[in-house]
Amino acid sequence: MEESDNSYRELCSLETVCSRKKGFFHDFIESVIKDIGKAVIVKIFNKLSEDDDRIRCIFTEPKIKNVVLETLNRVKCLYRDKDALISKAKRQEGFHLASCKDNERALLCFSQAVLRAPIEDSSDKLDKGLDLPLALLGRAEVLMDLGEYEFALDDLESINHHLPADKMIKRKESLEKCHHFISQSKSSLELYKTSNDDEKVKFQNNYRELTLPNLTGDIHTSMPGLSKLVMINDTPSAGKHAVAANNIQIGDIVACEAPLASCLLPEYYGTHCHHCFVRLRAPVGCPKCSSVAFCRRKCRDEAVATYHKYECKIIALLIGSGMSILSMLALRMVTQIGSKACVELRDDLKQSNKIIETAVNTEKKISKSSRRRLRKKKLKEGCVQIDKRAYDLVTLSEKRTPVDFFERSLMAAFLLKCLELVNFFDTSSVVTDALLEEKIAVGSILLRNLQLLQFNAHEIFETQHGNDHRFRGSKTVYLGIAIYPSASRFNHDCYPAVTRYFAGRNIILRATRPLKPGEVVAENYGPIFTKRNLKVRQRCLEGRYWFRCACRACTEDWPNFDDLINKQPRIKCTTERCNGLLVLPQPTNYIIKCSSCKNKVNLNRRLADLKKCEEDYSRGLASVEAEKPLEAMEILINALENFHKVAAPPHRPTHLAEIALASCMASSGNVWKPLMIN
Repeated sequence: MEESDNSYRELCSLETVCSRKKGFFHDFIESVIKDIGKAVIVKIFNKLSEDDDRIRCIFTEPKIKNVVLETLNRVKCLYRDKDALISKAKRQEGFHLASCKDNERALLCFSQAVLRAPIEDSSDKLDKGLDLPLALLGRAEVLMDLGEYEFALDDLESINHHLPADKMIKRKESLEKCHHFISQSKSSLELYKTSNDDEKVKFQNNYRELTLPNLTGDIHTSMPGLSKLVMINDTPSAGKHAVAANNIQIGDIVACEAPLASCLLPEYYGTHCHHCFVRLRAPVGCPKCSSVAFCRRKCRDEAVATYHKYECKIIALLIGSGMSILSMLALRMVTQIGSKACVELRDDLKQSNKIIETAVNTEKKISKSSRRRLRKKKLKEGCVQIDKRAYDLVTLSEKRTPVDFFERSLMAAFLLKCLELVNFFDTSSVVTDALLEEKIAVGSILLRNLQLLQFNAHEIFETQHGNDHRFRGSKTVYLGIAIYPSASRFNHDCYPAVTRYFAGRNIILRATRPLKPGEVVAENYGPIFTKRNLKVRQRCLEGRYWFRCACRACTEDWPNFDDLINKQPRIKCTTERCNGLLVLPQPTNYIIKCSSCKNKVNLNRRLADLKKCEEDYSRGLASVEAEKPLEAMEILINALENFHKVAAPPHRPTHLAEIALASCMASSGNVWKPLMIN
């Protein structure tokens, strides 16, 4: 059984590097291991303790170097280029659909024409270099017909090329029309507000930014994105993790954090902004490739100025390799800061390790928490433009096998080769000529990222509404992945204390059960107890995250939904300061002796309160069915708070209420109802 579990862990671990079914990278790994021999790899990598040395070994160890470079030296740029012919064809199709008043389909065609159009100074002169301006002008007309004047204005203002006289007149008239309608209505974009001023969410046609909710209480002084209701504890068994600093009530927003880095899944490149993840309506493209799209010029310019200028011409290669989205994110953490910053970051990490080693040598009994404080202190120093908080997150390097390190080192080496192709480094030298320190530094950061992201990344999702009901028939769709240094401090629980949802790329954590100071504030990033039994949960968590869950639902082996149908919750003892939980005997003996305080207690009042909670649950669920999320939240929060005063889970009606509450909370984040196009 142990051997089987180890094999499952190895499979799970490799999936965080690359797919076993798609692309060439998995076959590359297997081929290299077969040629070199696993025993040789284990022998060599067993001797290496630093990421620098592991990267250097890939390119200098004779038994490894030749086999690896035989493939890496064949890597070439690969991306989806601009195409004037396709752009013109889509533009003409758009005009035809617009003439038929099929504006939604016309908009899609014009958007494709915009994304595929060569830039104005392109050598492709199919339409005298006017492919992009003509596509933008056509799309603006359709957007105005749809009443979306701000999008149309964006397109019109993007046209800075001298157009033919008739087109110039048309552009001028359209600009005047857009300004007129926008000034009359202040904003033609749809505005959605909740009735609670502290929790308002602005949707602009469901395609642009959401304003973020405010944290409950003050902002945490040392961990941006967290509320002061939360503090970080450090224990040998759980590491650094979030606990309640004060009483936390249901509904409190304990985290609202922007990502350090994020990556959109390739299957959503055509529907979501590559940079901020909002839904596309009138997308703008990269000046060089047609692989990705942005919701507006601001997002495009930020991306092109940082990571996308490197990733642009290798993006199809990266996708085709079969590398995991975690590997893509490991690369993004590097491309968005540049090579020099990576060198500085690597040097700081090495220096912090030396400080810890010195402390260990001079004071052998130094605690684990003291070592982490030393590391944290060092990581806060240095260049302010590099956010180093993620590099204090766990990598579990002490538990990794030599083969695991080798597989991740191969991915880092492949990514290094890709970066060379797009002139990421200051030098023109290639890896096979000289292992420049700069490239070793970047490779070591890539390898570090590949380790820490395995256990600390979050999947970003969107809630898609059903056609007939806001909640019934809705589904969660995962859009991408991100790293949140502060939110990563929330440990797992099979009965989580918070629910998470997203506004764009920003993660929001909101309490779903009350907590007292010192209690763990945990979320769920694995199977939940209501849907998976203990054995399945433990195997999944050990395979994916390398720990055995010891939460209450696991230690008490709570039953799942099917087995909770007729199960009564445990009732809290009425004696002051007693934490006893009482199981009501059958049939109806309401006076019972508490095994904790030894007092006899009357549970009549408690049971009446529990019945009232269940009645309120029904009212809250009725409000959900009526698509009134704010009303439902108010009812459910009050009922759940009362339940936890008188009883303790598991309790089926309570968990159904918590699921409904979480759905209502998520409705103020990323949501989308598909457009119905006839």
